[in-house]
Amino acid sequence: MEEEEKKSNGILDKTIDFMFSNDKRKWLVLIFILGIVLRFIFVRNISALGDEMVHGPHAIGFLHSGLISTIAHSPLWFYLTDLAHLIFGVTMFSSRFLSFFYGSITIILIYLISSKVFSRRVGILSAFVMAISYYHIRFTLMEMDVALIFFMLLAAYSFILSMEKGKFPYLAAIAIGVAALIKTLSLFFVPAFIIGFFIFNNKAKISENIKKIIWFGLIIMLIFSPILIHNYLWYKDKGMVDIYFAQYFVPEVRPNYADQAGYDSGFLYLRFFEGVKTMSVSIFKQDPLIVPLGVLGFIFAFGLRNKRKYWWFLVAFQLSGFIFLILSNWLTTHYSTMSPLLALFAGFFIDRVSRSFKEIDYKKVITVIIIILLGFQLYMLWPHLSSRAGISQMRDYAINSMDTNSIVVVDSRIYRGRIVFMFHDFHYIESSFFPQVYAMSQNISGEDIPMKVYFIECVPDDCGWGTVGNGPLNDSSEQIVESFKSIANPEKIIYGGGGYGDFTGEEHLKVYSTTIGLKREVIPTIDSTHSWFYYPVNYEPKEQIYDIYDVNGSLDNLIYKFAWLITILSIIIAILLAFYPFYKIYKES
Repeated sequence: MEEEEKKSNGILDKTIDFMFSNDKRKWLVLIFILGIVLRFIFVRNISALGDEMVHGPHAIGFLHSGLISTIAHSPLWFYLTDLAHLIFGVTMFSSRFLSFFYGSITIILIYLISSKVFSRRVGILSAFVMAISYYHIRFTLMEMDVALIFFMLLAAYSFILSMEKGKFPYLAAIAIGVAALIKTLSLFFVPAFIIGFFIFNNKAKISENIKKIIWFGLIIMLIFSPILIHNYLWYKDKGMVDIYFAQYFVPEVRPNYADQAGYDSGFLYLRFFEGVKTMSVSIFKQDPLIVPLGVLGFIFAFGLRNKRKYWWFLVAFQLSGFIFLILSNWLTTHYSTMSPLLALFAGFFIDRVSRSFKEIDYKKVITVIIIILLGFQLYMLWPHLSSRAGISQMRDYAINSMDTNSIVVVDSRIYRGRIVFMFHDFHYIESSFFPQVYAMSQNISGEDIPMKVYFIECVPDDCGWGTVGNGPLNDSSEQIVESFKSIANPEKIIYGGGGYGDFTGEEHLKVYSTTIGLKREVIPTIDSTHSWFYYPVNYEPKEQIYDIYDVNGSLDNLIYKFAWLITILSIIIAILLAFYPFYKIYKES
């Protein structure tokens, strides 16, 4: 007991000594906490983008889906997100947990890279810029980009360390493979590492570097293999491949995805310069202070001759990702992968500018710059931090206050992905289908059973579709709303917020409840409507999964089992690699 007390006191004493020491890393602790708090509030509050309400619902139940990849994305994000669902339940926070978790740790990783390339002082400043980056926080969503860039940055950091020690960068290759299993576009950054072999190992023979590059690529492809195997087996059985393979490599399958914007286009090389202009403006608008500071940092860092090898590698890293993204997709969320290195070089530029004021104390200049930056970033974030989206409130209300055995009739003017996310664990049905179900119930012989029925109204007439105007859908929806209002009791008003799509303080959703006599046989019919974007909700029944296929022959079965082995190992590795930056901080001490 005394020994444990001494040990506890020793840890406390060391912590106190650290906080009052000259060790600059104490500021890193405070910066890290700031970044966590901002991201935590943000992920609970902000309203959902359209793609989020595809990815999020598709992650629900993915652990028992039996899939080694998906029609549009790599599998690892879905497996890890569904693990978060198991731990926290299905909420906005848990569905955005990967972006929150890996995005927060990216602050530590940027400190490590910046400290390695420049100094600990610059590392602290870069970490601060990363912690408050509007662009990075803005896309801490049910998207893969924030998580994938963590692994790519980890790959870049471990690559630099390995190259300097003359060792083969195994960890970098593994991290890239894991990133590619989170999102395929991670491979867009690989050319930078190929260049990196020649930058850091320029005295070696070309053949030696090529040999290392081949082994490096093979490790990446080994970890990436479940996606290749999924497409091979699906094509062999059904003549189909996923959206990305169709876009870039199997043009004859593209017509199957003609209704998915951009995925039937191939490479956008004819619009390259238009893409550069469009996305450069878009990136600037996301972080109008940090982006120019980062660009100036890139420019000024080139003048440091002893840092030139790092500069070339990091610029290649940034440009390879940017160029290949321009050639493939112009969605702003994907370019959030640019924000960490902009933050890194912004930290360098702030330090350089601050030290150029010879007559003013460095600390005073830094303090003024930090206050201006923090104030501006909080101003941009405030709409997302100060109010909460209706969909997030509705999901919490459904979990805590609604009967999961009830029937939930949801206004068809609510985006279908949002309906799935909010009510996937209920017997829900869209309002446009309910009259048919009610009529079917009346035609079934037997006595009606009193059933609890909720009705969810979209008050602004368009909740996420963006296309609902005056027309048949709105008119029929209004008729159903009026019919429910006449028999149901108002139970809850959900107000909008979150700074995107939902207007803060205005009524967004209304919940009504009543009891209706229905036949029990209608429940399976209601549940049979639960399908969304190629997949049945919760991946049941399995036969409705779009990219399901049969595996035939002993060789294909062996390949299939190998893909599962890699998938399971990648889940474990992805979790373990999250602790690597903290291990390196510990080693620093």
